[in-house]
Amino acid sequence: MEYNTQRPKLVIPEYGRHIQKMVEHAVSIKDKEERNKAALSIINVMGQLNPHLRDVADFKHKLWDHLFVISDFKLEVSSPFELPTRESVS
Repeated sequence: MEYNTQRPKLVIPEYGRHIQKMVEHAVSIKDKEERNKAALSIINVMGQLNPHLRDVADFKHKLWDHLFVISDFKLEVSSPFELPTRESVS
């Protein structure tokens, strides 16, 4: 049996462990095109899981920022927005 205390800490708990595992998988994808497709899919799922973000101005930008934060800024994809830095999201 696996307990949450034995698992890695969730970076943004609102998205849950499945999104975090999807992001970890996307980081491990070698092909840039496939990694971009995976990132777009993850963004779509994140938007569906958190419809309250749609009320936030420029919510897609916020989702992309969250994606990079969850990946610990290791995800290398073509983002439609400027890539955030650790300092800018702290």
